[in-house]
Amino acid sequence: MRTIALLVLLLPMFAVAGNDYHFAQVIHKGNVRRIDRHMKRFIEREGRDFKPASYMQPLGGAEWAIAGVYEQLRGQIGILEMDWDRCAIKPAIWPGTWTLGVVYRTGEGRSHEVLERCYVIQGGRMGTINIFGWRPRIRGPRDRLKVIGTSSCPGYIEAQHQLCTDRGF
Repeated sequence: MRTIALLVLLLPMFAVAGNDYHFAQVIHKGNVRRIDRHMKRFIEREGRDFKPASYMQPLGGAEWAIAGVYEQLRGQIGILEMDWDRCAIKPAIWPGTWTLGVVYRTGEGRSHEVLERCYVIQGGRMGTINIFGWRPRIRGPRDRLKVIGTSSCPGYIEAQHQLCTDRGF
């Protein structure tokens, strides 16, 4: 009997464990600056601990970190749809950049209350070393995601879906 009562009390907690209540409230209010600030903090927090580069991941594994951020945000309350430019052909340079597009349902979710934003994410940061006062910019062990730009981008997600279907992904 006690286990059933405990299960009834704890079961609703598992349903909301993946959602950030404060982020959902910010999305509902619709303030673009606050939404961007919360999203930037989330991306940079979740992109800190991804694996260093190996021969299988020449760009430091940032693709896997962005895919992880995508999976975590996909079920968030207030986010209707999201996609990133995984099907676009990119040069194999370090640090690479990716664009994450997110469609938010602000307010009551009417058509004029839907907000589409794009976040440009850099997968890695340049490091500096100090050699007797000379500080050359080199690739240091600073492999983490960094949001370097945000913008409004209506139609970005449909374009990415079309690009992936054209390429057969």
